[in-house]
Amino acid sequence: MDFAIAGITASPLALLAWGLLIGLIFSMVGAAGGILASVGLISIFHVTDPNLVKPMAQFLTLLTPLIAVPHYYKKGQLVISLVILLGLGGIVGALIGSTLSATYLDDLSSFKPVFAIMTILIALQLIWELLPRERKATRADDASEMFQSMAAEGGDLHTIGVKHGRMSWRYIPFDFAGSQFGYAPWKPFVAGMLFAIISSALGVGGGFLLVPFMAQMLRLPMYIIAGTAAFTIIITSAVSVANYMQLGVTLDWPLLGILLVGTAVGAFLGPRLGILLPDRSLRGLLAVILFLIGLRYLGVF
Repeated sequence: MDFAIAGITASPLALLAWGLLIGLIFSMVGAAGGILASVGLISIFHVTDPNLVKPMAQFLTLLTPLIAVPHYYKKGQLVISLVILLGLGGIVGALIGSTLSATYLDDLSSFKPVFAIMTILIALQLIWELLPRERKATRADDASEMFQSMAAEGGDLHTIGVKHGRMSWRYIPFDFAGSQFGYAPWKPFVAGMLFAIISSALGVGGGFLLVPFMAQMLRLPMYIIAGTAAFTIIITSAVSVANYMQLGVTLDWPLLGILLVGTAVGAFLGPRLGILLPDRSLRGLLAVILFLIGLRYLGVF
């Protein structure tokens, strides 16, 4: 099948299969969806224009968060104030990053090395998360344990979900699962802007930056990080895609549509198949694959 805008000929079944892989990995691991989308478009289907690859890859990363966010909201797992601040910073960053990328990373010779370095960094991050290390129990652990217990008992999770206290421009407190958390508003705004510059410039969702920031810098439990990061990705990716289009990029909608169908199926199957696969093994395998992709794009082999 010919795709005129992308300038390629590709099998719809191959596109569906690659979209399925994107949806499976992104929904099971929570990262690398945009990377796999970009790698597929460049190396599997031979799209040569990085300014087309970047917004199409980000468009594909929108699907899984859109499916997941209502579920997280229903169970009180969204920190809305954090989404707003990360999103506001992300809007600024997405406009900056996509504009700079469309100008300075507009051919594969300039885009590939930068993309490769980011891919290797994500691989190293996944490996770091797998390393055994001792640590003291935290409030995030206590909240996660309480949330898990209520979920196992079939209780109403919304009753122990996120509830904000009195907010100020200096500090925003909230309760989750019997523990109190909080943050200074400037931190997520600045972080959201910086992360969006990187993710929009390279055509990825940015979860690999958002999750460590909330887990390690803000010390929040994973049960509220996933949904908050997903909602933020929706905002920043949508702004980035829209800006690429405003800058003159025309998306190949037939190509994107086929990939989206595969991604939707993968996003549906991922959580169900993830139960059957060891999480550590899956993350380890993905880290190795991403590391090799990065080396390949750097021309090491």
